[in-house]
Amino acid sequence: MRKQRGSKLDDKGMDLTPLIDTVFLLLIFFMVTTVFSTTPGIEVDLPKAAESEAPPEKDLNILISDQGVMELNGTIVTLETLEPELRRQKDMYRSKVLIIKADKLALHYMVVDVMDAAKAAGIDQLAIAADPEDQNSP
Repeated sequence: MRKQRGSKLDDKGMDLTPLIDTVFLLLIFFMVTTVFSTTPGIEVDLPKAAESEAPPEKDLNILISDQGVMELNGTIVTLETLEPELRRQKDMYRSKVLIIKADKLALHYMVVDVMDAAKAAGIDQLAIAADPEDQNSP
């Protein structure tokens, strides 16, 4: 049997359909994932205020001495006044963390009471400070 000229069997060209499909898929992917910047429709000139800035965030620090004296950010507190003072300073400084710095000879129940008062005041993150060990000591 003789092959006819111009038949499709003789055409050995490359099929570009998969390549074109891949290019279109990449084009669609990049169009969908591109972030477009949006500009507001109306320009607003905000008024100026002297007290427009909020106070900076500051961690709350409580010091507990070996005699049982407690100091919250420089204010002497007792177990009775601790929770209201924690609430006040938490709101004032927009703080979420209480750092407890207790003397190594401080009574354990005082540290636990401070932790309970912090939880009652809405402070969920507590940290207990400690000095790093001296690397030269045995």
